[in-house]
Amino acid sequence: MTEKLRLGVSEKIITPRVGCNLCGYAPDVISESVNDDLTATAYYFSCGATEALIISNTLCIISTELADRLRREIETETKIPFTNIIVHATHTHSGPITTDLDGWGDADTEYIEKTLVPAVKCAASEAKANAEAVKMGISVGESLVGINRRERLEDNTVKLGQNPWGPYDPKMTVISFKTESGEIKASMVHYGCHGTAAGRNHEISRDWSGFMVDAVSEHGGGICAFFNGPEGDVGPRLMNGKTIGFDEKNGKSGNIKCAEELGHYAACDAVKIFKATHAYHDAGLEVSRTFIKIPIEARPTLEFAKEEYEKYKEFTVNWQGGKAAHYRNIIKSYEDGYVDKEYREVEQIIVKIGELAFVSFAFELFSEIGLRIQKDSTIPYTLSLSNANGTDSYFATENELCRGGYEVTMFKQRNLQPYADNGDAAVIKETLSHLRSLKGE
Repeated sequence: MTEKLRLGVSEKIITPRVGCNLCGYAPDVISESVNDDLTATAYYFSCGATEALIISNTLCIISTELADRLRREIETETKIPFTNIIVHATHTHSGPITTDLDGWGDADTEYIEKTLVPAVKCAASEAKANAEAVKMGISVGESLVGINRRERLEDNTVKLGQNPWGPYDPKMTVISFKTESGEIKASMVHYGCHGTAAGRNHEISRDWSGFMVDAVSEHGGGICAFFNGPEGDVGPRLMNGKTIGFDEKNGKSGNIKCAEELGHYAACDAVKIFKATHAYHDAGLEVSRTFIKIPIEARPTLEFAKEEYEKYKEFTVNWQGGKAAHYRNIIKSYEDGYVDKEYREVEQIIVKIGELAFVSFAFELFSEIGLRIQKDSTIPYTLSLSNANGTDSYFATENELCRGGYEVTMFKQRNLQPYADNGDAAVIKETLSHLRSLKGE
């Protein structure tokens, strides 16, 4: 290998003001304090003429429109190609709202303009400026901080809870980079699990993953950030039997101590895995962008949409409010003359570094999808990223759609035309084809 892999990294604080609305439960969960600062961490990679940028933002989700805007503005300032940039959200529910969500609240535009956008652009520029030659080390271990959260009830319905036999991926991957002087410059931790351990709390926080990455940094891992994998049906494995924090004393959802407790378990796992990294190697860099085609169903009929809208039109909060907006939008689409399509094209970027590939998905993928991609990919470490370069809600597997539940409801009501029931098979097939198109395969 004639060219050396180079890495630059920069971390910026993106903590919102106290009093902002927190994301994920209702439009009135107002922050009252800061438990731990939110961050935007940019990793710049180059090898020869190839450049890539991956940014971890400790936010719940970033809209596709905002992610595209950030990528365009970063390209203008740094000359890193738009097509070689991944903007990722770790999915903490204890951060500000950064996209309009019917039933959950409106985007905090002041925060986006005054805090998020400037910080992300600055982190990207600084990361490119401090790039230096590195070697990469990878270590994989098991962590039980996550669990399938689609709990099956006696009547065969599904609620958010804990399902010990449901699919989830226990693998935690720690990637670290060592400079030519032997110093660890930065690390990355990949795992798939919702950031809901704190529950409906009122503290601003990165949730459980924040405590984990801090521990890796404190144990010599340099700047460290979290990258969330397929977490659509995976929640934190809490002692209360739920996947959200609960204050037993007050009988209310929300307990930051649950995030701290689970974060310490995750920290022990991540530090152990990091310290098991003994071999560091030179690595090449390849970036590929495509649009994967996913089949979609026809819209509900106008008559059905009107009937359903009448059932939910008084609701404004959470999934019921989202359902009212969904059927209202369908009714409007008929008025506007919308014509049904056969499939939807979704952007996908792969950043391949040596034997590792980060694969972007603008969804909250169900765990089984990531597991099946890993199984059939010939790249040894194929790491799927949820909520990367946008968000299009949950992406459920065909075998779970018949069971219903919160995630399935969201999967079906996100778009005018929902993804087809066998959409997961198409996502897997298209992604594997994309992976195999890389020169390294």
